[in-house]
Amino acid sequence: MSLTDAQQAAFDHLVARPGPVTWASPASPGGWVAGTRRGGGAHGLAHGGSGADPATVRFVKSRAFPGCQLHEADFTARDGRARHLLVRTWQQPDGSWTADPVGGGSGSEPLRSGPWVNFAAGWNARQFTAGGHVTGQGAEAACLVRLTFADGTTLEDTVDNGVVLFFTSPGPAVPVRVEIHGPAASVLAEYDEFTDFE
Repeated sequence: MSLTDAQQAAFDHLVARPGPVTWASPASPGGWVAGTRRGGGAHGLAHGGSGADPATVRFVKSRAFPGCQLHEADFTARDGRARHLLVRTWQQPDGSWTADPVGGGSGSEPLRSGPWVNFAAGWNARQFTAGGHVTGQGAEAACLVRLTFADGTTLEDTVDNGVVLFFTSPGPAVPVRVEIHGPAASVLAEYDEFTDFE
C-alpha cells in the first residue's frame, strides 16, 4: 500500500498502541469519569485502546483542504472488532505531519429508512470538521451531499466509496441542513443535523 505523507501520519496514529489513561475527574453520580490517553491508537478509552491491525487499514477516502487533510479509514482493531475512524492531518512548519482523530465507530451502520450521513464531527469558532458513511435505504444512489449552515455557509462533497468529508475555517454556525442528492440533482433526503448544539 503506497501512502502519501499525510496518510502515513494517520496510519501511524491508527496502529499505535495507546498510552496509559490519565483520569481527569472523580466519578460522577452516574459513574462517568473524564480521561485522556496519549500515544495514538484507534480504539476509545471505554474499550481499552487496542489500536488497529496494520494489515487491515484501508483508506476509504482522503480529501485535501486549505491547511489540512481528512481521511476516512476502515480497519480491524487488534481486539478483532471492525472499526472506522475519521482522522484530520496537517503539516507542521518543519514539514512533518500531525494526525488527530475526529471520531468514528464500530459495528454495522445504523438502520435508516432513507439515506443519511453517519457523521463524525467536531467544530468550534475556528473550524468545522465532519465526515462519514452515507447509509440507509437508497444510499447507493447518493451522488452528492450539501450542508447549509445557520449562517448561510454552504459546503458540498461528492459521495466516493460511500463517504463524504467536510472542512471549513472559521467554524460556521450550527444547526446544519443536510441534503443528499442522487442522479440528475434529485433530492433523496433532506434533514437538520447538529440541532442539539445551537
